[in-house]
Amino acid sequence: MKKDEKFVDGIFKEIFYDNLLRYEKIIRENDGNGNDSYAKVSKALSVLDEEGKKSVFDFLKVVSIDTTSLIFGTIDGTHFPPGIDNDFKLISDDDEIQGDLQDIFLGTVEDKGVL
Repeated sequence: MKKDEKFVDGIFKEIFYDNLLRYEKIIRENDGNGNDSYAKVSKALSVLDEEGKKSVFDFLKVVSIDTTSLIFGTIDGTHFPPGIDNDFKLISDDDEIQGDLQDIFLGTVEDKGVL
């Protein structure tokens, strides 16, 4: 696996196999009593059936994909957020690995059937 692919793979796994699953577990197990964000979301989701809850969690995947893609595109030089018109270099062991991060990420999302 090339360095850029390894980098994207690590980020992908962290987002979709660790973070999102942990958020879903915490929200589903929360009793909705409390003032923190997890309790508030848990309470809001409590009125939904399983299909509705799944739709909300799937939407979190869409948000995660879009956000990560935007960041990788900015590093690659294919996306330019307002006020950012610099060129960036992402270095791994003296090798530049930016340039295809966004494409690799979106390909991984598609290959893994995230949505």
